[in-house]
Amino acid sequence: MTIELLIALGLPIAYLVVTTAVLSTRHQQLPQVLQRLTARKALLWNTMVGITIGAAALRWALHR
Repeated sequence: MTIELLIALGLPIAYLVVTTAVLSTRHQQLPQVLQRLTARKALLWNTMVGITIGAAALRWALHR
């Protein structure tokens, strides 16, 4: 059960950290699609991602 939680939560977090590091170290301009995304506020998106991760962790803990 712990392995599934590690895979379900660890892989997306690792992907997020690695891609953020790669994009922040590049000294080139971002692609047009990413420039459009960075122009908007991400508070709602980040809140929903946090709620989803929290709900998954709570579901795992209650199921255990």
